Amino acid sequence: MWWILIEENHGSSDAKEWRTSTVKVNGDRWLARAKAEELARTHVPRHPAFAQRRSVLKVDDDHWVTIVQGATRDYHFRVTVAELVHDE
Repeated sequence: MWWILIEENHGSSDAKEWRTSTVKVNGDRWLARAKAEELARTHVPRHPAFAQRRSVLKVDDDHWVTIVQGATRDYHFRVTVAELVHDE
């Protein structure tokens, strides 16, 4: 089974934390990669409230970084394809 992890930063600059959400993909790695790239382009992060621009960077076949520009600050989130290898 394949999963997509969406990790976005939130909190003040002094107390930055990461929030992770997951999407299960019933299919092969190629389907998971296609869905992950779609999420890198369309996921609506918590911040900024009024996004003005979005840049999607493909790091490798399983990782994307999306930079969302707001009115006063830029925010980013990561999208990763992961394979479930153990589950009890």
